[in-house]
Amino acid sequence: MITHRRLVEDAAARTRLPSERAARAIKVTLAVLALHLDPPARQRLRRAVPGPDRDAAYATVPRSGGTVTDFYGEVAAHLQAPPEQGRHVARSVLSLIARDDPDLGRHLVAGLPPGFDEAFTAPDAHPERLPGEDTPLTERELRAALRRRPQWSGDGHRLTRTVGLPRDRVPPLLHQVEDDARELHRHVAHALSDDGITFTVRTRSVDAVTTTDLELADRIDAAVAAVGSGGRPG
Repeated sequence: MITHRRLVEDAAARTRLPSERAARAIKVTLAVLALHLDPPARQRLRRAVPGPDRDAAYATVPRSGGTVTDFYGEVAAHLQAPPEQGRHVARSVLSLIARDDPDLGRHLVAGLPPGFDEAFTAPDAHPERLPGEDTPLTERELRAALRRRPQWSGDGHRLTRTVGLPRDRVPPLLHQVEDDARELHRHVAHALSDDGITFTVRTRSVDAVTTTDLELADRIDAAVAAVGSGGRPG
């Protein structure tokens, strides 16, 4: 049985997307897939997927005659992502649906053009680097990023920030930062010293600073602002 929560959690793990973006990727994949199905298959897909995702699989326009490559491209376009990332996301989502409802997966593949069977097979579960992910920042991009984040310093390989806080505020700060890092499918290093706590962000797979590291740095800044004042990020 396909459940919404499990589908989102597993899609987030496979795509390394935050949960809300993984949920959107599921809806996009289903919506584009529905365009490539005939009406009976669309109805069966809608009946099988969880309620929160059902409307995404609704389509009344004529069936698309596109290939699986077109399908991946359409997913990528809706996600504003590179084609290879669209392929990875689509395969991640559809392979999970086929895993949880094998009969549905077989039925959909049988009614799709040749080549679509690949879309229902899982991509590499532990790739060193996902398509479209973890592209190192250029030197110019890094300089601009540091100008917007004056509390951070570093180079193309890592960024660091040292935060001075009362010791009793360190545990709640670490808890929030670890939650944020987990949501981004990242690890953040930290070290305690007499000056406070130092955070280090980097993308180990490419030994560089990437856009995801900047997002994590911004979340750390927000956590420091909230926890340092005695609160928690909302």
